[in-house]
Amino acid sequence: MPGPELAQYGIATFAVAGLIFIVARFFDNKSKYELAEVIENNTKALEQVTAVVQAIQLSLIRQEAKIDELLERARR
Repeated sequence: MPGPELAQYGIATFAVAGLIFIVARFFDNKSKYELAEVIENNTKALEQVTAVVQAIQLSLIRQEAKIDELLERARR
């Protein structure tokens, strides 16, 4: 029958595995915060792109109105 040394090795192995798990969870939480920051930055970038697209659409609408006005003058 194994002696108490084997039990001590088992307890030590369990303790080391627990520490590794805790450290891994710490770094995993840190990467989640980084991921949240990346998502936030991407959201801001998409909002800016949307604003630019809306400005372009507004400009196109104005140009179409000017073209329509010029065509109306040319027809008269």
